[in-house]
Amino acid sequence: MTRRNRTEISRTIRSRASAKTIVAILFALIAGRYSTADAFPFSDFFTPANPQHLSLTLFASGIGAESKYAATHEGFQLEQTLNPYLGVVGRISGYQNYQGSGWDNPLTSHPGTRPRNFGVLMGGIDLLPFQGTSLTILGGRDVGDSDGARIEGDFSSWILLHSRHPINLSFTGDHFYNNGQSSGAIDIRIVMSSWREVTWLLGAGGQLWFNNSLPNLQKEFGPDLGLFFRKWNTSLDLQAGYGNTHGYATIAVTRHFDWDDL
Repeated sequence: MTRRNRTEISRTIRSRASAKTIVAILFALIAGRYSTADAFPFSDFFTPANPQHLSLTLFASGIGAESKYAATHEGFQLEQTLNPYLGVVGRISGYQNYQGSGWDNPLTSHPGTRPRNFGVLMGGIDLLPFQGTSLTILGGRDVGDSDGARIEGDFSSWILLHSRHPINLSFTGDHFYNNGQSSGAIDIRIVMSSWREVTWLLGAGGQLWFNNSLPNLQKEFGPDLGLFFRKWNTSLDLQAGYGNTHGYATIAVTRHFDWDDL
């Protein structure tokens, strides 16, 4: 057996182990939430949501990593509930890659001397197994300077939701078929204080990415600061740290709109 074959087998084993670990954690969370419940879990799965709920999320973000990578990203997402545990999601977004390659880059080559621009059209479902937890599964395709298919999974769960300091764990995983790269972003944050006007969150997070052209797993991590402005239903998230791209910083803004009985 060649060294390359052993390396590929080792990567496959690690990937399967990671997937099994994530599934086990999800089942453990669901079992823990419903262990004391009297009703059978999801017994009202085929009951339409009451009230029906439509949401619109506008988002924009940017990342810079010294002289290695710079990109911006913006768009909107629509979600309509079907029942208490399921919603349908559509997302349209645009990317601008100005320099280099990074964790959220599906391009097959470096942008070089000009920005690379592409759009992303995605759709899928949002699973809501219990209060405060969401798993969104999306698939779609890039158009423009990137033209490959992609898949994405977004997981978010609040722990100790009704306590004074709830904890949020979130993870986003992507696979880009244009260049064969897989990436993920993970964050864990705690609500430090909640005022009438704003909620403050502190924590840590980072990004991981890998493809066959990279010698090993790339990573970057740093502290998080999150602000949620209640009046405008708007979030501002900041992160800075260090990794394979050296020093980096990210900023993201999201604005939510919600309508019931539509």
